[in-house]
Amino acid sequence: MNTPIETATRYCPRHLLSQFLTSNGTKDTWIWCPTTNGKFSTKSVCSLLAPANSQQWAALWSPHIPLKWSVLLWRLILNSIPVDETVKEKGVPLASKCSCCPQPQEESSLHLFFRSDTADQVWSELSHLLHFSNREVSAVTYGVTAFLARSEIIATSGRLVRCTFMAALWEIWCSRNKARFQDQGMTAKHIINRTMLSIRAICISFKFQKVPQPCLAALHQTEHDMEELKSRTPTIVQWITPPSGRLKLNVDGAFMRTSGTAGGGGILRDHEGNMCWAFARAYHDLNSSLAAEAMALNDGLSICCSKGVSEVLVETDSLNLLQLVTKQISSQWDLTCIMHDIAAKSLNLKAEIAHVPRGANRVADCLASSAMSYPRFVIWSPRATCPLLYHLDKGPQ
Repeated sequence: MNTPIETATRYCPRHLLSQFLTSNGTKDTWIWCPTTNGKFSTKSVCSLLAPANSQQWAALWSPHIPLKWSVLLWRLILNSIPVDETVKEKGVPLASKCSCCPQPQEESSLHLFFRSDTADQVWSELSHLLHFSNREVSAVTYGVTAFLARSEIIATSGRLVRCTFMAALWEIWCSRNKARFQDQGMTAKHIINRTMLSIRAICISFKFQKVPQPCLAALHQTEHDMEELKSRTPTIVQWITPPSGRLKLNVDGAFMRTSGTAGGGGILRDHEGNMCWAFARAYHDLNSSLAAEAMALNDGLSICCSKGVSEVLVETDSLNLLQLVTKQISSQWDLTCIMHDIAAKSLNLKAEIAHVPRGANRVADCLASSAMSYPRFVIWSPRATCPLLYHLDKGPQ
């Protein structure tokens, strides 16, 4: 086989080769043409995919826009949303049926986001804010990029219009997934309510000034709708101190599937929120986050036993672990032994185990995530310097 230089010598005039070829016996190397130095860089790839003067790309990635919205629209533009039509194009045989129409049709990105009965109702309700007609969209990529590149989208009003458009697409997608996988029906009213709730949160978080009157009117809907929105408003979840004289143990596990590393952590606190002790431990040869959660719970209970704790409240943000401990679901074969240990220690400690949202388990979550960086089992006493500002996690007394 001829080398690249031999091929070039054969077909290219020698007077041209002499200008940029040297014969010094060095090995041929790859060069990356989009950069001046020939070295590959992700920045150059970004420039190729999204030119610097491309307004829609600049509009897509903005600080006030949740990253999940930007990623969704980016995937829409690239036609990589896993709707039925896209999956079938990959060679997967599939009987398609949308979840967004009373009379189901074949599901495509265009149908789901812009042409379905549900989408019609959503965009019709938001048309006075967006000045946008979904029926004019003939292709998803063009429809999304054309909206993002609209020259009239400027200042606060423009940011809110863009956010509303992206939020509506996100809520349509979330609603579709709940309908498909959780058997929850899609309704335009729910999608619109969730959209406006997100816009209200953005206005508050980024302190938007001079909000246009149409947006204000939409955010301040009828009293009935407002009450419904309030009922759906997410609340800030905090760790709550145990009753006076009681102790509370929070535990959590972490597992990185890509590397196979795992860790667990936990913290015991009194009724004033003061740390009694905390621990972090790296685990090896595990194959799931559930196994890491179980190991962390077992370690936390073991420390309680060794330190003479006689009664403890335990919190975990793993609902699956709680269901295993309470025998609501059967234990996996590889967790059978550790679940027996947990049951025995829970009985000795009179432990009451409960499930809490992740927001109420932040310290244990941080300990579990950091555990993989510790070469040994670490236990911090009240006088030791714990790497976490655990007192910031205190909830109402």
